[in-house]
Amino acid sequence: FAEWKDDLTYLDVIANTRVPLVKFTLHKQLSFDVCFNQTTGPKAAALMKTYLQAMPPLRPLTFVLKYFLASRGLNEPYSGGVGSYLLQLMIVSFLQHRARDEYNYR
Repeated sequence: FAEWKDDLTYLDVIANTRVPLVKFTLHKQLSFDVCFNQTTGPKAAALMKTYLQAMPPLRPLTFVLKYFLASRGLNEPYSGGVGSYLLQLMIVSFLQHRARDEYNYR
């Protein structure tokens, strides 16, 4: 912590959510949400890594839609917005349905 605490530009604890979060920003550019006591995190990360490898459009669509949501203040789940994991799952669903439709309508 001592090595990077001077680079923190934002730090907040969101305790009144289902899963308490620590939010922080480094260098005014990189924002992080960290949750604790969640055993499903590593499994969810592995699943998303698998999807990212299997579906090349997932990564760029995620970046564009995350920017779109953030620019409109709709990217914070604790205030009613859409978080990164939900957004990625929604894009995966879209890509799966699109691929199935392309296969069925050939």
